[in-house]
Amino acid sequence: MTHHLQTIRRASAWGLWGAVGMVILTAAFFLSPWHFTTTPHTTRWTLIAGAVLAVLSVSMVLLNVRRTIPQLRQNENLEEKLSGYAAHIKSLFLTMLAVVVLICIFALMSSHSVLLMLAMVCTLVLIMNYPGIYRIKVDLGLTDEQMHTLFGDRYPLEQPPANDDTEPNPRP
Repeated sequence: MTHHLQTIRRASAWGLWGAVGMVILTAAFFLSPWHFTTTPHTTRWTLIAGAVLAVLSVSMVLLNVRRTIPQLRQNENLEEKLSGYAAHIKSLFLTMLAVVVLICIFALMSSHSVLLMLAMVCTLVLIMNYPGIYRIKVDLGLTDEQMHTLFGDRYPLEQPPANDDTEPNPRP
């Protein structure tokens, strides 16, 4: 099970930080004195292709998450849940990293900062779907005991309050 958690952690980190880095590098290139020159026809079509790619990829992510997460929650076996979730996260984050790289390349080719904004929106989708430990718990519908077995001391079990009959601040 730790292999699946490492896959989730590694793929999400590579996808998110790779996309953030690519957007920052593209923004830095826009601030530099160098620019690519292309024909107006190529500029127009890279702008259109980048916008369509961004809209379709964000739609794909939202629909895929909406469909896949409830299916994974239906599994009874924890190992199957984790393996399916790891495959889902790896596919989602690495695909979106590739999309952000393509959109940034299109932005550089067309010299339109609108595509940089769309790359930022795609990166924001990755930020919203980043799998922290509580996100994993909610997405997979795990119990506190299952979370404690997966994450150990990072997810502490709540202790029931002590049954004490005395009031902490008695009234005079």
